[in-house]
Amino acid sequence: MTRYWLAFCLLFAAGCSDDPAPEQRRGWSTAFDAKDSGWLLSSWGPAPNDVYAVGGTESEGAIQHFDGSSWQALSLGVSVPLLNWVTGFAANDITVVGNEGTVVHWDGATWSAQTTPTGEPLWGVWGAAPTDLWAVGGSGRATGVATLLHFDGTSWESVALPPLQKAGVNALFKVWGTSASNVWAVGQKGAVIHYDGSAWSEQLVGASDDLIALWGTGPDFVVAVGGRSIGIASVWNGSEWKTESLAPVPGLNGVWMRTQDAVHVVGAAGTLGVLRPKDFSFKDESRDTELDIHGVFGTAAGSLFAVGGNFLGPVPPYEGIALTRKLLDDE
Repeated sequence: MTRYWLAFCLLFAAGCSDDPAPEQRRGWSTAFDAKDSGWLLSSWGPAPNDVYAVGGTESEGAIQHFDGSSWQALSLGVSVPLLNWVTGFAANDITVVGNEGTVVHWDGATWSAQTTPTGEPLWGVWGAAPTDLWAVGGSGRATGVATLLHFDGTSWESVALPPLQKAGVNALFKVWGTSASNVWAVGQKGAVIHYDGSAWSEQLVGASDDLIALWGTGPDFVVAVGGRSIGIASVWNGSEWKTESLAPVPGLNGVWMRTQDAVHVVGAAGTLGVLRPKDFSFKDESRDTELDIHGVFGTAAGSLFAVGGNFLGPVPPYEGIALTRKLLDDE
């Protein structure tokens, strides 16, 4: 994967909107000093005292772990390139995907690499069950292939994409769902595909810029975000999609929510904020950093984590950033 393409899909910097005075911003603080940890692209955990942040450098993947009191770098015991996304089902069942078709799994005792049928970068992974996982990827270049993989508990297999009306879709970026029969994936040029338990089909949502991430509260509420220089959001209400530009908010990389009224989004140039889907208004919480924020995740105990790095930097060092704040009662 070239540095050019990582910059392309992690978006360019731009301005912010609705910037309140510093004392009015939410209480984001440093989760741990990630300056020398490499890039961080995703965080997730099965419990408030068991949270992972994954990333690294282009040639060497890395994982940080939070035990409820402090963060520590893990020794994987396997050599892997940059790691891009993490999900799981329990403390002894964690799956991480990364560049070069990488999948690594934690069984509670050891990390092990799983064989996949692709060398494309894998950007996202989600599963309805340990025997039913989906991973997506693709380089996004003209020579790249939009990649969709399925794991049945034994092996990873390639799955053909449905015929797409959108042309030039050479990458899918994230996958998320609510059940084995309701799975969504988003990608390049605003591509959205949906799985109903038997087949994948294309969904035209009114987006032309890349959609980078998605999350939801259930089958009737899903939010996808993306954009390049300007952020966009696409909202599914159970029957239709509505897509809006969030200008002048920069391009967005990550989204997470536990209620429909407070959608937490992160993006380029330190963008942190809360999207109100009813009117697509944006409350800015950005910090004074030019580092891009790529992933956001909240725990059941009410802690919000956001991670990122200097993805647009032309040369090393690979600098990461890890932030946290408490979720409010109405979030």
